[in-house]
Amino acid sequence: MVDLKGKGIIYEEDDEPIQLFDEDDAHTIREYRMSLIGKVLNPKKQNVEKLIQYMPTQWKMQDQITANDLGNGKFLFNFASEDDLQAVLKQGTLHYNFCMFVLVRWEPIVHDDYPWIIPFWVEISGIPLHLWTVKNLKNIGRKLGHVDTIELEAGRLLINVDTRKPPVFKKKVQSPVGEEVTIPIKYDLLFKHCTVCGLLTHEESYCSKKVEMMKAQTVKA
Repeated sequence: MVDLKGKGIIYEEDDEPIQLFDEDDAHTIREYRMSLIGKVLNPKKQNVEKLIQYMPTQWKMQDQITANDLGNGKFLFNFASEDDLQAVLKQGTLHYNFCMFVLVRWEPIVHDDYPWIIPFWVEISGIPLHLWTVKNLKNIGRKLGHVDTIELEAGRLLINVDTRKPPVFKKKVQSPVGEEVTIPIKYDLLFKHCTVCGLLTHEESYCSKKVEMMKAQTVKA
């Protein structure tokens, strides 16, 4: 007799990943060719269900976008036209409930952290005038992320920043004769982030690094 209640089933303690197969499904690729995949960075402050309801209205595209909650803080926006999709992408950094979220064009990528890139306009200052060149700005920008665009006169760079790492707010630069100076780095539209470790995934009150520092101080006392 078949055990319909599941009693007596022995489950193997096998932690090996189950193999998935790529069947080169062109239909699936076409289906998501006008989709943006996103991820909340601060799940304690950002509700995915509310976000995917709110943002299309914020963009005034509530009738042109459908949305799906993908679980694990990820979501999908499906667009009816390429123009609408590009209009959203051109807005650059995005936030909901005063916290950042990631939104990029969908690609067939499998990774727990995907997507993780946010484009930031970054302002550089403090470089000696005779060293204010595209090459030098690009070298600085490469330490922050992938450099997309450089506006030399304004000292601004559009940089794709990896949100898994804390933003860099200052860097030391060295002149050709060996003189060093520390330059500040300012991120446009950078919303809530941890002031202890710098990560965008939580605020100071939830920072594990802060807890460790407090424990260390208690032990010393």
